[in-house]
Amino acid sequence: MINLLRVFYVPGDVFASMRESMPMFPPLATLVVGLCVFPAIQAWFVAPEEYARLNQLGHEQAQGINQGLAEVLSPLFDEDQRGELDDHLQSQEDLLAEQLQNMNSPESLQTQKQIATVFNPLLAIFSAGIVLLLEATYFLIAGKFLNCGRQWSEWIGFTLWSSIPLVLNWALYALPTVWSGTYDPLGFQAPLSWIPGLESNAFALTLSIPAVWIVWIRVVGLYRWVERPLPTCLVIALFPAVFGWLVSAAFTQLNSASMM
Repeated sequence: MINLLRVFYVPGDVFASMRESMPMFPPLATLVVGLCVFPAIQAWFVAPEEYARLNQLGHEQAQGINQGLAEVLSPLFDEDQRGELDDHLQSQEDLLAEQLQNMNSPESLQTQKQIATVFNPLLAIFSAGIVLLLEATYFLIAGKFLNCGRQWSEWIGFTLWSSIPLVLNWALYALPTVWSGTYDPLGFQAPLSWIPGLESNAFALTLSIPAVWIVWIRVVGLYRWVERPLPTCLVIALFPAVFGWLVSAAFTQLNSASMM
């Protein structure tokens, strides 16, 4: 179990000691516990006002969709049909307003908090599991080109061990919510976003300290575990990291745009 801490600062020694056997349970249990605890903590400590704000954003997005449909469809209809369309859209607006009022009632906000506390960890486990399996498959393919002779199960173990800093990532994302009551926009763990002018930059926000830490662990771990040249290990470790960074930045940018 001590290797769970040592992998943070001496990953080469940790992976060198696992050349013959790659245990999966310690890192798997650690990651699952982290995914159960921190998303649940975050969901529970989000203030009711924050849930109401998110509901309001969803309401405004739905309004924008209705208005966009009206602008597209209106020129296609005659005057009577446009009147029916306006009546239909107005009824939709009234329905959305009623739904928003119901969702922002104290009882509904408390229910939303309880649901998020249960389902956010489940969603986090599912999404993280998919990503880790895809990464392990990528490393398996890369290992074939390097003639490493490692099995997929061993690459799963390598991926799990090298992903331990994700626990730190989830903690740094969740803990600010405990004292602020709002979702932290990843800025707490993204040094580039501390630079003036980059506070809301999607690329700056998604380049986090734990993400860079994982790359370093994987480079050193590959170098000691499969004993291949360091530049080769760097290229192999960087590819999924850069790809994930670009995808995360794209989603962050789209999410920010939808909330404007």
